[in-house]
Amino acid sequence: MTDQLPLPGDTSAVAFDLKFWRTRAAECRLTDEDLTALTGIPTADWDSHLTPRTLPAEALFILARALNTSAESLLRQPAPNRRPAPEAADHATVLHAALLEADRIHPDDLASALQWTPHRLKRAATALAAHLEQPSSPHRLVHTDTTIHLTCAPDLLDPKQRQNLHNTGHTAASLAPGEAAALTRLLYHTARGLTPDLPAEQTPRLANRRLLAPSGEQPAPHPDVLFALGMAAHPLMDAAGPASHPALGHRPAAAADADPADGSASVPAAATPPPPGVR
Repeated sequence: MTDQLPLPGDTSAVAFDLKFWRTRAAECRLTDEDLTALTGIPTADWDSHLTPRTLPAEALFILARALNTSAESLLRQPAPNRRPAPEAADHATVLHAALLEADRIHPDDLASALQWTPHRLKRAATALAAHLEQPSSPHRLVHTDTTIHLTCAPDLLDPKQRQNLHNTGHTAASLAPGEAAALTRLLYHTARGLTPDLPAEQTPRLANRRLLAPSGEQPAPHPDVLFALGMAAHPLMDAAGPASHPALGHRPAAAADADPADGSASVPAAATPPPPGVR
């Protein structure tokens, strides 16, 4: 046993393990009178008066010998600050998280994904809707028979801000009719090997939604879009320009002979994508 007590730098954070003291005292057959004599403080006042600042170090070492233990064992070091383990989230919180992931979805599909009954989903939606009605919440819940999704609380964004987000492709809204028409026309030109024809105002939004290829001087459909439509053998695998990507399913020579104005020209057969899991 050592008579030197290593104390941490912040002695105010150190406390005595009084429960351990009393256990050791009972094992060593020390009475309350003995403990009072050893510490100079009545045992009835230990909880409020006995601290490392009120007990001299010499007395602590004497007490440790009497308890047949080390002085260090009489100290209770504070537990390190740890982030408490998360408790099980309630159903409304789980629903909120799911809607942030899934955006707009049919209630039956969401209940199936969460492995909930429709009744549980309905109860969670009711609780979540009430919670989101608080003035500080930017979300509101839309729940009908055919869709459930989050929307923005009204009047938080002015019309210009909303339009700017829409124009740059940073909203989750479906493609507007003009955007869908522009993408369809671009796919048509790509399939025939024609010069891309995409209105300049549609480029930023379609590009931000990963519908356009990430590189190339001319706008072109993203290789993943072509793969999904069966027009490419593989999804995006490298940084090759999409206009010369070998996976495209058009025949440039045949397309060059086609008259762009002739609507009767046939579209080349699309490459058949490989079975799932095959590369």
